[in-house]
Amino acid sequence: MREDHGPGLRDTLRSGGWAICLLAVPLVVMEQLGREATSTLAPDIQAAFGVGDAVFVAAAGFTGVALTLGGLPMAWLAVRVNRKHLVVASAAVGTLSLVGAGLAQNMGQLFAAYACTGLAAAYSNPVFGSLIADAYPAGGRGRIFALHATATPIGQAVGPAFAGSVAALAGGGDAWRWAYLALAVPYALLTVAAAVLLKDPGRGAPDHRPGAAPVGVVRAFRLMTRVRTFLFMCLGIGVLGLALFTVPVQMSLLLGEEYGFDAFERGLLFSLVQLPVIAAMVAGGRQFDRSFRSRPERTVTVAGAAILGFGAITAGGIWLRPAPLLIACHLLASVCAGLALVSVSPLVAAVTSPRMRAQAFAILPVFTFLMGGFLGSVFAGFLSDAHGPRTAISAAVAFSALVGGVLFLRARGHVRGDAAAAAGEPPVPAHPPGPLRHRSGR
Repeated sequence: MREDHGPGLRDTLRSGGWAICLLAVPLVVMEQLGREATSTLAPDIQAAFGVGDAVFVAAAGFTGVALTLGGLPMAWLAVRVNRKHLVVASAAVGTLSLVGAGLAQNMGQLFAAYACTGLAAAYSNPVFGSLIADAYPAGGRGRIFALHATATPIGQAVGPAFAGSVAALAGGGDAWRWAYLALAVPYALLTVAAAVLLKDPGRGAPDHRPGAAPVGVVRAFRLMTRVRTFLFMCLGIGVLGLALFTVPVQMSLLLGEEYGFDAFERGLLFSLVQLPVIAAMVAGGRQFDRSFRSRPERTVTVAGAAILGFGAITAGGIWLRPAPLLIACHLLASVCAGLALVSVSPLVAAVTSPRMRAQAFAILPVFTFLMGGFLGSVFAGFLSDAHGPRTAISAAVAFSALVGGVLFLRARGHVRGDAAAAAGEPPVPAHPPGPLRHRSGR
């Protein structure tokens, strides 16, 4: 008998509409492009303002803090107002923030521009996460979340090459400014497209449970901490944030300082690394839909194993001196990270009820940044100043990937019951018992 893998990608898009996916992906790409421009051009920006690694990493890292803090009020709004308006307003602020970064005359102004960039992206997780979960049926949702997740590596692939190319064409000490200004143009066009094409599908539509009363962020947090799958994933992603936000900037500094890669060469390299990551995430999203229907525990196991692989390859490979070997390890580690992260959003959607999805998607980045992302990146910056980028990357990744991977693996025993509870169904045991055997009495 043929196994039922649920609706295909086209059927899923047709059911929920093409506009959400087609706008969510490029808008998130634009957000990522700005971050990648900052990472790629880090040495040039540092030279322009005369600041060290710790100061620059703190300023750039505050983008994540603003994104995290802004996500909570965005989640509150996302269950009360039309989400289309949140997308359009945030995209407009993001456009202006890129212009501000390009025109900044000192670190204070650049810091403010980076903070506004983070606030402009704060809507992304709670709004797009809940829009996708509310628009598309559960059987094909993993593929849509995978497409949405590929926006990050697409931005990581296009962003460094774009920023490096613009800087190379502009030339001079202020070449980095033109990268930010050039990015503002397509961002503005997407803002107009969202205002015209995007529609809010309503809350809980594919689950046939609309109309539930909204839940406040604090109450949602208390309720979601009782969902063991969500709690372990939050803790795991939180610790992993130390690695996820340390590696890009420190790798760029390493290639620039030790190997002499200029902005264009660093951009081209980071772009090429992301191509296999995108392919792995698309394949991972398809496999998620297939596996989750019958063996949801397997999806969490794969994610946890991929995190451990990311840590082992990065922590060991960063000490390889030949540039080709160093880059090859970075590529393999990035693929592992992509395979792990592509499962996070569909898992969150599966174990949360429709009325708390926006809050759940907003809570997740809080753990990422407050537990590891910002403070960890600042610590790594000081470590880099004292001992170099290799030591900073090795120390950050070895600890965070080990702890994060173990926490993800702890979640696998709870995912089946949590998903059933979120769907309003009786829990199903992870290993259903076989048929009853009647004893003969002899």
